[in-house]
Amino acid sequence: MRVPDTQPFVPVILGGDIGTYSLAREFHEAYGFVSVVVPAGSNGVLDYSVAVDVRPAGTMTEADVVVRYLRELAQELSPTGQRPLMLFGSLDLQVTLITRHREMLEDAYVIPYVDIDTMERAALKENFYELCAELGVPHPVTVAVDMVDHAAGAPAPKNLPYPLIGKPADSSAWVSAKFEGKKKIHTITDEGDLLSLLGRIAGSGYRQKFILQEYVPGGDDHMRLCTYWAEQPGHVTFAAYGEVVVEEHSPIVLGNSAGIVTGVNEEVINHGVRLLEALKWEGFGMIDAKLDPRDGQVKFFELNPRLGRNHYYVTATGHNAARFYVRRYLGEEYDAANARSVETGSYQRVGGVDAANAELLYTVLPLPLLRKHLRGTVGEKARRLMAAKRVVNPLMYSAEKHPRRWAYLAMNAVNYVRKFRQFPPRTS
Repeated sequence: MRVPDTQPFVPVILGGDIGTYSLAREFHEAYGFVSVVVPAGSNGVLDYSVAVDVRPAGTMTEADVVVRYLRELAQELSPTGQRPLMLFGSLDLQVTLITRHREMLEDAYVIPYVDIDTMERAALKENFYELCAELGVPHPVTVAVDMVDHAAGAPAPKNLPYPLIGKPADSSAWVSAKFEGKKKIHTITDEGDLLSLLGRIAGSGYRQKFILQEYVPGGDDHMRLCTYWAEQPGHVTFAAYGEVVVEEHSPIVLGNSAGIVTGVNEEVINHGVRLLEALKWEGFGMIDAKLDPRDGQVKFFELNPRLGRNHYYVTATGHNAARFYVRRYLGEEYDAANARSVETGSYQRVGGVDAANAELLYTVLPLPLLRKHLRGTVGEKARRLMAAKRVVNPLMYSAEKHPRRWAYLAMNAVNYVRKFRQFPPRTS
C-alpha cells in the first residue's frame, strides 16, 4: 500500500516487529492514513498490510546508511517540505539513532523524542538505578561493572547475592557485541559463571557498563509494566498499567510480553510519575517492573524511552497512542481535521494523572495456547476476560483484507505453539 499524495502527514517508522505494525495500525485506525515503515528487510508482520508502505533500508545498525536513506525518503515524501513527516523508532537502537542524529534529520522530520542527554540519563541502566535510589523508588540490588576497567584487568565485584541477572547498561551498544552464548538477559549462577561471562563480553569489544542485579523470584505473571505520556517536559498527564500473563522466551524476543491484563495500580503509577518528572521527560516512556513476592513491592527494572513492542494494550483501552503524538507534535488542528475514530477510553484519576482504567486482555498468542499458561491471580483475571470476550490481538485488524496476510497470521499462530514448546515460560 503506497502513501497517497493527498495524505496530509506521513508517519515514518523504523523497525519491523509487532510494535512497528501496531503503531502503523494505530495511525490507520485513527486517521485512515498509511505509514511508511523502514525495516532492514520486510517480513510477514508488515507484508500485504493496508496500513503499511514498506521501504527496506537494508540495515538498521549502520547509522550513516540509515540517515542518508531517511533524508532521501523525506525528499520523496515531501518534496517541498510542506507535508509534515513524523519519525519514530520501534527499538532503543532506532530511537537512539534518531536522537543522536537529530541535527541531520529534524529539518525534514518531526522528532517526538527527548534530547540525547535526557534519553541516556534514563535509558542507560546504571543512571536509572541511581535515580531510583535518589527518589526512593523500589528496585533490585544492583552493581554496574565498568567493562573498560574490567578489560584492563580490574577484578570482578565480590560478595554478590547469587543468582544474578546480567544485562547491558546500553542496549543499543550491545547490538554490536558478538560472543559465544550472548543473550538479551543472562542468568548468572555463581562467581565462576560471572567471570566466564565478563571475559567473553570483554573480548567482544563491548565497553559500556554491564549491570549485575539480584534475581527477583517469581514467574512471568509477576512482571508489571506501565506506559506514561508527558505532555510537556516534566508534566506527566496519562498512564496505562498492565500485568503480564506470560512472556516470550525464545532468545531473540526474550522478555517481551505475549499477554497483558490492564488495570490500575496507584503505587506503580505514582513511582513512575516521580521518575519521569525528575527526568523532565516528554512524550511516551514505558517502565518494566516486577512484583517481588518476598516483600510485596513492585520493583522497577528500566525505563524504555519509547512505546514498547506490546504498547497496543494502551490503544486497546480506548486511548489511541497515535493521537497523542499528533495532538502534541503536529497540533490539535491536524487531529481534529483528520480523525475518523472516537476515543472511548475512561480514566481514573491517580494523583495528577489520568490513568486508563478499562480492563481487557492483550495477547499475540492464539487463545488455546495462552490458556495453557495461565498462572496465579493474573491468570485468573485473563481467564475472566477471555470468558467476557474482552480480548485484543494487535495483528488481528479487521481492515486487513489480503488473503496472504491472513495466511501468514495462521502460520504465525502455529509457530507460537512450536516456540512455546521449545522455550516454555518461566514459572518461578
